[in-house]
Amino acid sequence: MFFGQYPRSLDPKGRLAVPARFRDHLPNGSFVTIGQDDALRIYPPEEWELVTRDLRLSNTDDPQMRNLIRRLFSEAYQIEFDAQGRFIVPAHLRAAAGIEGSVVVTGANNVVEVWSTARWEQLRSDTPNFTTLANAVADRKQQLNPTS
Repeated sequence: MFFGQYPRSLDPKGRLAVPARFRDHLPNGSFVTIGQDDALRIYPPEEWELVTRDLRLSNTDDPQMRNLIRRLFSEAYQIEFDAQGRFIVPAHLRAAAGIEGSVVVTGANNVVEVWSTARWEQLRSDTPNFTTLANAVADRKQQLNPTS
């Protein structure tokens, strides 16, 4: 499980030092790609396998699903950490996430997210307080599954 938030800065070569607490569970061979909400997502290999298991271009007739598969895989990059626990965040991913210098690396249970500091602060200011958010999610779950 990944949790917490850690401010970081990319170095001039576009390398990001992943917090040691996360790195222990992100071996070489983990994947980084674009994610929802204009952040990057880092997947450990076993999580990447679960996410992508059913995402086969040849298995869908849905044009939106095909485009999602194309984007997810064409933007993906396999991580190789250096001796200091850094990896290069490719320029196309930095651009997609609006990352220029400072970032916030956050744990999101089964994945790690990398946010531009500005987008992370905007998300936090746009998000209702925790109780309001938790109640809204519970209400939504009840609407989707009224027998629970």
